[in-house]
Amino acid sequence: MRNVKKMMFWLLLCASPLTYAGTYYLAQSGNDSNDGLSPQTAWQTVENLNKKSFQDGDIFLFKRGDVFRGSIQLSRSPQNIVFSTYGEGNKPIISGSIVVSNWVATKHSALDSRVVYEADVSALLPQTSSGDFRPIQQLFVNGQLMTIARYPNVPTPLDKNWLKIGTVTGKDFFADPTLAAYRKPDNYWKGATIRVRDSWTFTVREITGYQARDGRLSVANLGSKLPEWGYFIDGKLEELDYPNEWHYDAANKKLYLYPPAGVNPNQALIEAAVYETGLNVNNNKHNTSVENLQFQHFMTQGMHVNSSNNVRVQHCYFHHNVKGITTWNTADVLIDSNEFHHHLHASIGLQSSVKDNFDVKSSTVSNNIVLNNALYRAYGLRYDGIYQGNAVDVFGKAYTVRGNYVENVAENGMYLKDGGHHLIENNVVKNALLILNDGGAISIGSSGNVIRGNFLSGSLGNIDESNGCSTTNLNPCSHHSRYGMGIGADGGFKDNLIENNVIFNNADMGIRLASLTNTIVRNNIVYNNDPQIVLEDKYGPSSKNLVENNIMISLHPDQIGLELTGTTAHGDTRNNYYCNPFSELAVTRDGQNYSLAHWRQDFPQYDKGSQDCGVLIPAEAVQPIGENLVSNSTFDTSAKSWGPTSKPDKLFHDTTKLDQGSLKIVYNPEDRILSVSPNDSFSLQQDQWYRFAFSVIANDFGNIRLRFNQTQPKHVVHEQRVFAMDKQRRDYEFVFQSKLTDSSMKAFFGTEKADASPYWLDNVSLHAVAFLPNVPAQERFALFSNPTYQDKSFNLPAAAQYVDIAGKPVQSLTLKPFTATVLLRTDNTLPAAPSPLPAPRLYLRVKQNALTLTWDDISGAKGYQLYYANYPHVGQIESADMRLSRQFRLQLPEGFTMPSNGVGFYVAVAAYDDKKQVGSLSNIEHFMLH
Repeated sequence: MRNVKKMMFWLLLCASPLTYAGTYYLAQSGNDSNDGLSPQTAWQTVENLNKKSFQDGDIFLFKRGDVFRGSIQLSRSPQNIVFSTYGEGNKPIISGSIVVSNWVATKHSALDSRVVYEADVSALLPQTSSGDFRPIQQLFVNGQLMTIARYPNVPTPLDKNWLKIGTVTGKDFFADPTLAAYRKPDNYWKGATIRVRDSWTFTVREITGYQARDGRLSVANLGSKLPEWGYFIDGKLEELDYPNEWHYDAANKKLYLYPPAGVNPNQALIEAAVYETGLNVNNNKHNTSVENLQFQHFMTQGMHVNSSNNVRVQHCYFHHNVKGITTWNTADVLIDSNEFHHHLHASIGLQSSVKDNFDVKSSTVSNNIVLNNALYRAYGLRYDGIYQGNAVDVFGKAYTVRGNYVENVAENGMYLKDGGHHLIENNVVKNALLILNDGGAISIGSSGNVIRGNFLSGSLGNIDESNGCSTTNLNPCSHHSRYGMGIGADGGFKDNLIENNVIFNNADMGIRLASLTNTIVRNNIVYNNDPQIVLEDKYGPSSKNLVENNIMISLHPDQIGLELTGTTAHGDTRNNYYCNPFSELAVTRDGQNYSLAHWRQDFPQYDKGSQDCGVLIPAEAVQPIGENLVSNSTFDTSAKSWGPTSKPDKLFHDTTKLDQGSLKIVYNPEDRILSVSPNDSFSLQQDQWYRFAFSVIANDFGNIRLRFNQTQPKHVVHEQRVFAMDKQRRDYEFVFQSKLTDSSMKAFFGTEKADASPYWLDNVSLHAVAFLPNVPAQERFALFSNPTYQDKSFNLPAAAQYVDIAGKPVQSLTLKPFTATVLLRTDNTLPAAPSPLPAPRLYLRVKQNALTLTWDDISGAKGYQLYYANYPHVGQIESADMRLSRQFRLQLPEGFTMPSNGVGFYVAVAAYDDKKQVGSLSNIEHFMLH
């Protein structure tokens, strides 16, 4: 009996077909009726993959140079599968768009005689699993994103043209007189889409009503918006009136296009984005590998990894998706050495369940390139919602983000949220906050993070004309200033470590700890930010923090090294290096400025072991060209012509201080503020440069605040600066360019009760001057950095003499990976100042395969330098010496083989002088030849 059973088992086994892992090929020239098992019998479509069941270990190879349209959604849950390539050429493209052809001139009555084409797409649209037709969400012509028909018009979605919310606002509505002046009837805008900016987000909503009389828009779930924030309206067929615009009529499945100038839509590649996700690795498809593929035009994400562990995505190219790649609850995911370009919302989104304490294990994002993220204003959502436009969202807990390069971002470069405890190291983030405001190259929104060895620079904080009112308490209202930080932080988090970073040339704070506790900031170089490091208690407690061994270099007289808000005990500061070559002021506490010596005298518990560089240099070189505008400026015989006249007992003539005669100012602690000024006002001319100079000495440490006020019809601060004073004589200069012409200007010296009393003034002068830019501070205090994985050596100029911050001479310099240093140049052979030649205006004419550039004549120019770079992917910037020519023509020769998507460049021009020093850059234009 036992032998019979064994025999039956083997018979059944032999009768059953065995299944083995297979390798499947896909090519545009293939056929879905083939077996797919060789390049000669390849399948054709990704939809064919979705219809079949596959085994563990299967491999899917896409032919290089081909385009595959649709979404890959494998059934079952095969593991250990591979998506890769075969053949030669460019990476194969997985595309979320369909090709639209057969365009005809429209006869739609709403479009008058406009140059608009239409196409019937009813036979082209794929359907969802529920049978609905997928809507067209974005449109591309020859690879370029088109503009959803809108008001007001723009040349491309990268350009801006804002309407502004009016002063009449309320919950879910506002009025705009400019919109009323457009003279459209009631409910004209109903059903259209509004895209509204606020400081750090875009809101996208459907318009539910419109009153023409006062331009009032009703918008469900808009909330209450402050006046003057920018917005525009799209999704209205009647607004299809400008080149590069399009509109989709979903009810009739008609697509309308006003093509780019010179483009015949029936001779162009026109792609309509309809699919949501390019590749979905979900439902336990563990150990999946995806390599060397391109993903484009997907309206949710190019790729999504969900509940599948040990997934590797390497050497792929993602572009023009809403998001590049997203993950949810996946452990040991590796996203490495990919490129992400021109995403509408975010390039990389990491997320896991903090509530369930999901362990992402060694999940890592490394060595990726992310460029131009969310720069299409308000296009991050097509129909409804609120979004920011961060390049890398790190939500969940304990991800590693290492060695990535991120450049040009709408909002934050990297945003650390949810459970925190992320490791963020050796990344380069440049030019964040180009479109929105209030954030950082890295922004902290969680606890326990380690931020180490990153290079963070150029964060802007956009305050263009779309920057609306921050409050309505004032008339006119106040607006936000730039909040472009190196490292920003939300409030209320703890236990973060920020070390060994290089944070430089950001418009606002270098490092901001907003109500953080038990956070360490150490061994960072914080260079030319405003200020360098800030500890705030604005949003809650700030305590037990440590700021130590940081190098803080300020390169503007108003920049501060360390700012502490309020009188809170934020923690300890020690062994820091402060340097501002234009000011002795190093620290601000509770609004009071301190030199380092003053700070350590008043608060000896702080900054033990800290030092300043002790270097002061003039910010500008000037030549006086007019009379001294200050009367009785040397006080040789009296203190006449100076006030405050209401407190004559505060001012005295003193011959014992400064230069034979001086003005002595005395005030008591009960005098909260005392302002001293010459009684006579003086006139300033718009755009003229002026130098204000004075000498000061005091009996103790303190500050003196110099303000230039317009006094009629009311006091308005025109320019201001703060200077340190103590028992040592100081001779100060303040050079500024007047922003207006006014005859009611007065200069005020202000002191407060915390400042020294008495103090003495002398040699007060104000002259119109010829402005000669001095050697840039970046040349004096040079930042050398190495954000690479290899040692880097620098060729220091032969005649240059450098010392490090300890004063030790430096003849040669080699930096280890992801390190930097600051050297002070001490010789007098610094490069000459930049040429003051102004920017020419550049004019561009394009006609199919011909280009003509011309530009304005600049007086004093000895030649012109033409700059150009690839469009839209910049890459290397090249230049050509045009000598004295002021035009450039390009005609592509007959027979020239044009790429399918054309040839495009950015262009700009600048004049140079007889020393070949280049002046200001012209406007930057771009063009496409087809």
